Amino acid sequence: MKELLIFDLDGLLLDTEKIYFDGWLALFKDHNIPLSAEDISSWRGQSWQQTADQLAQVVGGHERVMTLRAEREGFIEAQLMNGTLQMKPYAKETLLLAREKGFITALATSTMKERAAKLLPHFDLLACFDYLTFGDDVAAHKPDPAPYVRTLALADKTAAQALVMEDSLLGALAATRAGIEVVLIPDQSFQTTYTEAQKAGLNLYAETDSLQFVYDLLQADQL
Repeated sequence: MKELLIFDLDGLLLDTEKIYFDGWLALFKDHNIPLSAEDISSWRGQSWQQTADQLAQVVGGHERVMTLRAEREGFIEAQLMNGTLQMKPYAKETLLLAREKGFITALATSTMKERAAKLLPHFDLLACFDYLTFGDDVAAHKPDPAPYVRTLALADKTAAQALVMEDSLLGALAATRAGIEVVLIPDQSFQTTYTEAQKAGLNLYAETDSLQFVYDLLQADQL
């Protein structure tokens, strides 16, 4: 019987990955930085620190990366304020229903607190979680299990009592390494699909294309 439901943020609850992608692409074009759409796609699911290390090798160091990041943060905030950045279908409905059904709910994301402090209140999501784990709360990021290990400890639950919702392979691998079953929901903004080889070894509870799957399980009391 599951008691703790743990959700990723980017690409699962919020349709941010496409915004992040578009922001990087525009930035690299403006600054004549030789990185492609394929390069940006390869970063999906990684933490900011992981992508920053890769970007620093191309642009000449972390100081330049921080300048570029500040410019991109402005792009993201503009998309948030003008309404382009939206929640994923069934995101809030699923969280609210989970709490109504008596589940403990938690967020485990590689997103740093600074950005999350803008995103979560904007969509009125803070009250939807009992526990929060951000990228700067752990020393290692997904696919390391640290974010999920920390969340289990905060909630005082075992891996068997928890279920993770993730959109990325790195996140699903992190949950698997923490011993937790995963509902894998690839980000449909990119029409993402994963091969059987990519999913091999994951502790999959299910794979689906929408949080509606989780919502329907909750409605039917099947979790």
